[in-house]
Amino acid sequence: TSGRELLAAFLVGFEVSCKLSEWMLPDHYLRGHHSSGTVGTFGATATAARMLGLSTNETAHALGIAASLAAGIRCNFGTMTKPLHVGRASENGVLAAQMAKAGFTADAKALDGPWGFPAVTAGGMARDKLAQGFGQVWSVIDPGVSIKPYPSGILTHQSMDLVRRLVTGHDVSAEDVASVDFYAGDNILKPIRYPIAETGLQAKFSMAALIAMIIAERRAGPEQFTDAAVGAPAFQALQRKIRTHTDPGINAMGFDLIRSRVVIHLTDGRTLEDWADTRYRGGPALPMSDADLEEKFDICTEAALGPAARDRIKTLVARFDELPTVAPLLEALRIDADRPK
Repeated sequence: TSGRELLAAFLVGFEVSCKLSEWMLPDHYLRGHHSSGTVGTFGATATAARMLGLSTNETAHALGIAASLAAGIRCNFGTMTKPLHVGRASENGVLAAQMAKAGFTADAKALDGPWGFPAVTAGGMARDKLAQGFGQVWSVIDPGVSIKPYPSGILTHQSMDLVRRLVTGHDVSAEDVASVDFYAGDNILKPIRYPIAETGLQAKFSMAALIAMIIAERRAGPEQFTDAAVGAPAFQALQRKIRTHTDPGINAMGFDLIRSRVVIHLTDGRTLEDWADTRYRGGPALPMSDADLEEKFDICTEAALGPAARDRIKTLVARFDELPTVAPLLEALRIDADRPK
């Protein structure tokens, strides 16, 4: 397939995922489903259906198959199985589209029927939102896409950036901190569920660990999420200075924004305090620059790809929509232990 064709297919899947997430009642997530694994399966199916050129009828069957394959529950946050949800969503989306193309059947009302996926797993859809339709306002444009600057749950990034501004703006070190009080609603503190992280995977879902990283290191990259770094005695001690509080007042404001309040108590008696809600690096209001994205790519791939391979990938991505075939990019992305990096 060409770069332009693959990009179009990706945007179809992105739109389906986003609209389903926006339309389904929030009870889906509150019950403990992990949307990246569940709703992501439908997005992957839509992308694969577009690339395979499925008919309308075949696509309906593919989405019906996807409805029985979509899975992922939030109890696995902080374990190796959490990212497995996303890999399985991708795999199952491709499988559903291939099965439909081969003639496999499913209920065509798997999205809007009385036993459809939203009805069974979320208690239904917000009827007033369905009138938006697909692709009339593309979600990738409005409200826009977020790209993570940190390898942790997106619900934590607003608060992490707030702490980063406070500690850098006032030149605060870990030794200067007597304690930290973190106030948030259930939309943060229920999924970000580890009061103290013991491992790198748990740290992705622990406000104490994430705030401690920012205070101690001014950053939270892959090297901060190793078991050794999180388990170090000094880091464990710093985590225990950070207290999290469920704030009924924040809950009462609703879940339309990711709101939190941070109070840093310093050893000299001063207090630093502020609110976080909408402006965070990587979000639509403060998007990452191309240079930021290249830096993130380098950090994430340096253990698997050498400089030459990374430069090759960057060159191909820069003209992605002009590629007559994406085969060279897929080859460049392939990790082969036997070839030089």
